[in-house]
Amino acid sequence: MRASEMIGKGVLDKNANSVGSVVDIEVSFPQWSINHIVVRVGLIKKLTVGIDKIDKIGDKVILKLTKDELMKGSSASQ
Repeated sequence: MRASEMIGKGVLDKNANSVGSVVDIEVSFPQWSINHIVVRVGLIKKLTVGIDKIDKIGDKVILKLTKDELMKGSSASQ
């Protein structure tokens, strides 16, 4: 999958509730692997989600967490 295909994908929690959309990807250059995705929640808030918190990627990104768990456990930026 290309990075351009990942940007803009909708993000759902484990209960299929909408969380937001992918706005950025953090890549580790020595390994060329994705470490985190950045999810926009609402108009301003962005959450960094570790790759270990992602269950599946298809038409949407499905997380292993509920939205509440994500909001408590992720680093946020504005």
